Amino acid sequence: MSLIRIRDLKNGSATVIRYNGAYDERFVVREGDRLIGMDGEFRCYEWRGGEALLNQRVCRLVDFSDEIDPEFVGFGINTHLKEIEEATPFVTVKHLSAKSIRGIEFSYPELPEQRRIVARIKECMERVGEVEELKSSSRVQQQCLSASLIESELHPDVTCIEGWATRTVGELVTTVRNGRSIAQDTEGLADGAVLTLTAVRGIDLGIEFQKAIALPKEVAKQFGIDAGDVFVSRANTIELVGLSAVAMDAPTERLIYPDLLIKLKVNPSMILPRYMAYALRSASSRKQIKARALGSSQTMVKISGERLREVSIPVPSLAEQERIVSRLDAAHDVMRQLATESLPGEIEVLRRAVLRKAFAGEL
Repeated sequence: MSLIRIRDLKNGSATVIRYNGAYDERFVVREGDRLIGMDGEFRCYEWRGGEALLNQRVCRLVDFSDEIDPEFVGFGINTHLKEIEEATPFVTVKHLSAKSIRGIEFSYPELPEQRRIVARIKECMERVGEVEELKSSSRVQQQCLSASLIESELHPDVTCIEGWATRTVGELVTTVRNGRSIAQDTEGLADGAVLTLTAVRGIDLGIEFQKAIALPKEVAKQFGIDAGDVFVSRANTIELVGLSAVAMDAPTERLIYPDLLIKLKVNPSMILPRYMAYALRSASSRKQIKARALGSSQTMVKISGERLREVSIPVPSLAEQERIVSRLDAAHDVMRQLATESLPGEIEVLRRAVLRKAFAGEL
């Protein structure tokens, strides 16, 4: 029998964990049952899968009165669960009690009106789902446009262009070095920090993405970060492996980079650090990086420093590199603005607004 965990609630129809022992029929979940996750995010979900067993920290709503539609309760309770979640203090993970659920009070109209409200909520949620799909598609297009945009400024076929040449990364750098990973400090001994993989999501190294660590002086010296260092993700999904970013300034705090990142120090007489970071994000470079990444699963592949050295990029004069970087910076300012205007959190705000209006009698 399948066993429902909190992580299975969003999917609402499948679980990979199975239980083979004896069980009480009272804990069998069936299609249409309302389930609430009691750790992390407090939400009520409808189970849409086959029979499964109720696991600990998952609560099921049962014994509904004939005067109330279970779907109405399922939608209505989420507003209250969100309020409880926001008011719940936590150290690591927020916990919800059955007592808190039992204590929730909200008014309800006659059954026909409940069903009308439920139908209206479903209609509105379908529209929200369409908006979410469009925004998700837009974000993917922005990422593709970014690689294509960079490609349009470069010239992969440089054989006939004066002043341009094709060079491998190995020819353009003086240093290729993996970082050092140190476990996050949990004992109050932190005197430094290490970057996380998120630091290379943008063209500018995100030094704010870090975790506190106890940092030995020698390690800080060996794996420090200087202005102009280019970092490349060594391990990630096939779509994200090899993403590059450049440190425009040296961090003021004691900060190192992790083993999941490769640091490149460029030869300044041949290439600008920011041009290198952009060039490695071009469509042709991304194709080369993906082809060289190794791994049995698409969820985690790796590229070595040696394989990264083999990637070739088109290189013009330093003056032309400066002009290209200037144009790409301007274009990426626009791209960042577009991304900011389509934040995923907006979808959750829309869903909450629908529920708020529905239970205020405004739908």
